[in-house]
Amino acid sequence: MIVSELVSVLSELETGDFQSRWETAKQIPNFGEPAIAFLVDLLHNKSDDPELQWFVARVLGEFNHADAVIALAQLMQNAEEDDVAEIAAQMLAQIGPQSVDALAALLESSPSRLRVVSALAQMQDPIIVPILLKVVADTDVSVRVMAVETLSRFHDFRVIPALLQGLSDLNGKVRQIAIAGISYRAPLFQMHDHDPVALIVPCLHDFDVQVCQTAALALGRLGTKEAVEALSITAGAETVPLPLKLTIVQALGQIGNDQSVQMLQKLWPHSRSSLQVVDNEDQTLAAVIVKALALNRQVDRSTEALIYCLHHQPVSDPALQKTLASALGQSGQPQAIPELIQLLGIPDMGVRLHAIAALKQISSELAYTQLQALAANDTVDQNVRDGVAIALQEW
Repeated sequence: MIVSELVSVLSELETGDFQSRWETAKQIPNFGEPAIAFLVDLLHNKSDDPELQWFVARVLGEFNHADAVIALAQLMQNAEEDDVAEIAAQMLAQIGPQSVDALAALLESSPSRLRVVSALAQMQDPIIVPILLKVVADTDVSVRVMAVETLSRFHDFRVIPALLQGLSDLNGKVRQIAIAGISYRAPLFQMHDHDPVALIVPCLHDFDVQVCQTAALALGRLGTKEAVEALSITAGAETVPLPLKLTIVQALGQIGNDQSVQMLQKLWPHSRSSLQVVDNEDQTLAAVIVKALALNRQVDRSTEALIYCLHHQPVSDPALQKTLASALGQSGQPQAIPELIQLLGIPDMGVRLHAIAALKQISSELAYTQLQALAANDTVDQNVRDGVAIALQEW
């Protein structure tokens, strides 16, 4: 009775349209392991129907059984359609450790090594580590990328040589993955007498700027004194490209300690004569520094740095003035109130509105009291008095 029902359901799967197959496929796992042999027969007899193969693969993935694993492994290796091979790989990954031996065998002989590695990469079991270690030097860059990236997820001493090897890989993407992996696995490397910062610092000078940027972010993640010093030296070099300098600023902001704030202030761009930002690149750098300081956890110190930046920024750059006003407002520090009141003297209405919003954000009551006192003071600069009047109307 059960067999006849199974045959009937499989017949619907074989002859139905897509929607019918979708609904029918949900029923087959209910018949248990006896369905596997019938499904394997369908794969062999209907190799000219990739849609049917796709559905059969999905169903086989529901069975943690050796026969299902063998059938899926063969399908992944021999399928003519990429979608079919991909679903076979996904189902092998879903089955998990039971399919590892079959995948390992395919890795030795299959030209579709990337699919095999992709299936292994979806597993979270350390059983895959020794298998992937065999392909970290594969001739296919995509295989190396996926293998190193997957290995970096494991807190396992066996992955250390692979990540070290990845640092000198000819492909920049592999080097990026190795750098990030070392930074995330820093305790593991330290336990085995490797200094993560010392390993990553040379990568700041890689010929691939994206690798340099990855190294900068990795050092920001590590956040040690040595990491800050290396970032600062690199950012201060005259030949450093702007994209890397901006990433270094981001990394220093991520570190968020007194040393990093000091270095961010040191990187603030000046002209040699007038202490003013002088070109578009410097204005871009200045805006990124302000953002990094605004996100800094050392609020007192970063507020001091923001005030320094405010005193050394070009009056002719309203966009930067608005950014500084917003950053000072986010700090919540009363010491910024007099500086924001001075910004009210900038004729640009956008700057004034940003300064008003920042004052309210810090302390509406305290700011209002100071504004009222200035409004009654005839010695105050007229532009500031005009801005104060506008601010009081906004309260």
